[in-house]
Amino acid sequence: MDFEFFRDLNGTCRARFSMGHEAFGQWLTDEVTPAEAEALLGMIHELEGGRREEFRKVYAEFSLFLGRDEAELAAHTLAFANDELEEGMAYYDDELFAGCGLDDLARVLIQWRAFIKA
Repeated sequence: MDFEFFRDLNGTCRARFSMGHEAFGQWLTDEVTPAEAEALLGMIHELEGGRREEFRKVYAEFSLFLGRDEAELAAHTLAFANDELEEGMAYYDDELFAGCGLDDLARVLIQWRAFIKA
């Protein structure tokens, strides 16, 4: 999972992730503050230590699921009904869902927290 953090022309912190993980970039940019990153890192620690089986959180645009080994992020717009599409059309949702290992998410959160605090 490749990613980069940068500031746009307005100075806003943004995250950009490689194909297949784009949802993480949008989620970090829009919904993860330093305090939220800290809280999620604590939750990951609890999951890895076996004190918790799973964790779910609903954000404004995304829902996050953390299991013992993995993290899944899904945009609420994934609830799109495919039967509304014309025949032969497909709904592109690769930027709306992403998954990774819990250790990868922890690494991203640590780096994101440091970047947006700088």
